[in-house]
Amino acid sequence: MARLVALFAVAILALAACGNQGDAAQIRAVIEKADHEQEDAFAARDPAIMADSNTAKNFATMARTNEEFAAQGIVGIRLTKVEWGDVNMVSATSATAVNWETWEQTDSGGNTQSSREHEVYTLLKVGNGWKIDQIDYPDEPTASSSGGASVGPSAAPS
Repeated sequence: MARLVALFAVAILALAACGNQGDAAQIRAVIEKADHEQEDAFAARDPAIMADSNTAKNFATMARTNEEFAAQGIVGIRLTKVEWGDVNMVSATSATAVNWETWEQTDSGGNTQSSREHEVYTLLKVGNGWKIDQIDYPDEPTASSSGGASVGPSAAPS
């Protein structure tokens, strides 16, 4: 009987791990999708492109960020690399994900700068999918989800 209980416990843990791995994969995918949507939204000057991968709160922040980039003379942004850290399930409907993203920015003079940013995403499960609710930048002294230009690819050269 003890052996059966142990086997059952192992099966339950394996199923839970698979579920968490599925959520982790979905979370990574939505973050990468959101990054590429930000590139596209900036190029098209159409923030609506980013709406499906962000909550209303983070969508407003990302739209404002793209506006600030354009006002600073940035004419192009491009994600060049993502390095993943931990994805943690906070609850069934909340998670955090850590990554380091490398972005390139091109200004109106044709100059390209690259920056590598440590980001901590907070995500919420909405229906069957995940949406980004907030992005924090723990390595930046003024990091804040409401900091405008500190969200998305950094406006400052590295």
